[in-house]
Amino acid sequence: MKPLFAVVTVVAVLVLAGCKPPAPADGIDALVADPVRLKAVRQQCQADRAKAGDVVCQAAAEAFRRRFFAGTAGPDEYRTLAELPPIPPSFDVPVEVTP
Repeated sequence: MKPLFAVVTVVAVLVLAGCKPPAPADGIDALVADPVRLKAVRQQCQADRAKAGDVVCQAAAEAFRRRFFAGTAGPDEYRTLAELPPIPPSFDVPVEVTP
C-alpha cells in the first residue's frame, strides 16, 4: 500500500509542477506587439492605477520602455526627426545670470 501511495504522490506532484497559470492578456510581449492596446492601458493606468492594477501598469511601463529603446514607432509616435515639433526658442538662447 505504501509504494502505491508514494507513486500516486509523485505523479500528482509532477502533474501539478507542470501546470502554470495562463499568461495575462496584457503581458509585456503582447503590449509591445500591439501599440494601440499599449496606449489604452497606459491611459487607463494614468486615470486610475488602483483600478487598472499595479501588475498591468508595470507591464505597460516595461512594454513602453522596450518600444522606446528599440526605436519602434506606433501610429501616434514620431518616425523621423523632421516630424518632431520645433524646439521653443527659450531653449536655443543661453540664460544670462546676473550676480
